[in-house]
Amino acid sequence: MRHHFLGATTGKVVCVFAASSDVDQAWAKIKGAVEANKLLSAKVSTALRSKGRDGHAICVYTRDWTDTRELLRIREVLRSLGFVGELGYKRDIVTQNRIYRVGEWHLRA
Repeated sequence: MRHHFLGATTGKVVCVFAASSDVDQAWAKIKGAVEANKLLSAKVSTALRSKGRDGHAICVYTRDWTDTRELLRIREVLRSLGFVGELGYKRDIVTQNRIYRVGEWHLRA
């Protein structure tokens, strides 16, 4: 799914790697926050079977990875929804350039 706001400064918070048995509940929380305009946009993977994981990833998108205050606000929204584990933030430009491992994460919180 492509987002109309993707550009040089967009990014995503990878907030959840959920087991298949838990993904519906986790996605319902994120989806509700998007519908309530607390989060800009989000997506959930249909399946994630790599690096020993069998489940799903849920990503929350941001417009500008340089806006630290917005990143912190999003982190607080996610924390209030119960996502209290470490969150990774990845710039979309990194994904578009197919950089996956070394130097992948812009920020961890």
